[in-house]
Amino acid sequence: MKALIIVAPTIGADVRNALRVAVTDAFDSATDACEICEIRTGESMADEVGRRMVVGGLDCVVAAGGDGTVSSVAHSLVGTDIPLGIVPVGTGNLVARELGIPLDIDEAVKLIAGRHRLRRIDVMDIAGRTYLLNAGVGINAEVIDRTSRLGKSLFGRSAYVGTAVWEVLQAKPQRLEIAVDGVTQTYEATDVLISNCGTLARVLHPNGPDIRADDGQVDVCVICMKMPLEYPWYYLLKSMFPKRVNRIIHEMTAKKSVVVRSELPISVQADGDIIQTTPVVVDVQPNALGVMVP
Repeated sequence: MKALIIVAPTIGADVRNALRVAVTDAFDSATDACEICEIRTGESMADEVGRRMVVGGLDCVVAAGGDGTVSSVAHSLVGTDIPLGIVPVGTGNLVARELGIPLDIDEAVKLIAGRHRLRRIDVMDIAGRTYLLNAGVGINAEVIDRTSRLGKSLFGRSAYVGTAVWEVLQAKPQRLEIAVDGVTQTYEATDVLISNCGTLARVLHPNGPDIRADDGQVDVCVICMKMPLEYPWYYLLKSMFPKRVNRIIHEMTAKKSVVVRSELPISVQADGDIIQTTPVVVDVQPNALGVMVP
């Protein structure tokens, strides 16, 4: 096997060393050609993968990092027969969790080097870039925008909790125009989440468990709350009477595209990074990426 492993610049020295050891143990030096490429700050992962693909001969490309790294590496592989491997060493690692990929470095590398299967999943294209998990505006984007890198380094996923509580308390409905597969509706919304994977969506709305990465569509959740106190009431209803939450939440599916427009530009997040402001166009690309999974 000829594998290219792309390592994110945010990964610390201890993790890099552990990755090198895992690769040495899992890959056969006599028959495998495994190259570890450590990306420096400011360099483009997608461009680096693209340059290596031009040379040819790659059997797989592996993303070692968080969800943003996974999406960046995946961008060059969309529409090709070269599969993506994932070594999840980021903060959330939601793509790996969604696909059942081991969170342990040794086990993740063994999966890539050993027995695995290929699962083709859908991707989202936003402004010519590939995203795998979700995109959104409103509270979910504000939480990401206001959670510092230092906080994530110190506290991991729990760093988002304090920010989320604060953003919920500050949330005010905004007039949003949302077009799903060309059908446009207007909402007074506090949050819009466009999900390709269900890991995060399961926390936010009742239909999360039905969201799959390979169903040929994305799921759109529009939350319309008038005041912060509605949030705890919403979660109570969600757990006890799921059907009644339809008064404050609107759920749709899109097989082609989702467009979100606002009166004033507001932040847009995708796969855990702030990428632009509204308006935003999310195009759905069904079964466009092959991923190495258990």
